[in-house]
Amino acid sequence: MKRNTILSLFSIFTVIALVAVGCKQNQEVTEDKAVVEEIQTEESKVEITVGERSPAFPDAKARFNKINNGDVLEESDVAVIVDVWNYELGIQTDTPRAKEIANSAKGQHAHIILDNDPYFANYEAGVPFNIGTLDEGPHTLVVFPSRSYHESVKSAGSVDIVNFYVGKEEGQFMLDESKPTIIYSRPKGKYEGQGAKKIMLDFYLINAELGDEYKAKYTIRKNEADSEEYTITMTEWGPAFVTGLTSGEYIITLELLDSDGNLVDGAFNSTQRSITVVTN
Repeated sequence: MKRNTILSLFSIFTVIALVAVGCKQNQEVTEDKAVVEEIQTEESKVEITVGERSPAFPDAKARFNKINNGDVLEESDVAVIVDVWNYELGIQTDTPRAKEIANSAKGQHAHIILDNDPYFANYEAGVPFNIGTLDEGPHTLVVFPSRSYHESVKSAGSVDIVNFYVGKEEGQFMLDESKPTIIYSRPKGKYEGQGAKKIMLDFYLINAELGDEYKAKYTIRKNEADSEEYTITMTEWGPAFVTGLTSGEYIITLELLDSDGNLVDGAFNSTQRSITVVTN
């Protein structure tokens, strides 16, 4: 009888010990999970911050060659030639930022923008660069130098704008270069791995100085129902950077606003782009 009692007590203590160990293990698993969730939450926090301009190229400029304002091109297949001064294409921009964000292995280049579509990257000056088969009517070309990591060169006079026609001299141009205009440049395309961790937002300004009178506003939203919007309103002309985006497709909107927060009239002054982010 005494032996049975001792065995029963031993069994009870064994069960209690196993339950305690199991609870401790479950607690540890729960704590580990909580730590992982906290890290994931921290990593996925989206932030947009204003950055400083990269060191300047004060005399750099890009110009279209052999195409002028008001030209009427007979052929719809169009190639342009870009000349650059005081700036070298095809080399790496030597700044720390080149290692911090997406950077082109082909080096410095010119951004060519046709009718406010995503830019073409032209890495070689002085040679024909094909921009495609264009519809009849009016078209607008913009070009400015870009660093190897796609930050535009914002020195005075670095940009060139040409309004021209294809086929017939008829229709209204998108851009009036005498009016305040913001030109979308970055982000563009697909960002993967290290390049997706910190993504640059960049634009070019014409006839507008950011501050009291004009402001630039970026809005970032994941292309999903009821997704949160992230915005930044900038009062100085420079790049901004977004971190914390998770994998997916995003809609980026850039707007030029007046002092009352209203959109400034102009076809380029409200632009949407789609980008893809892959973080894993």
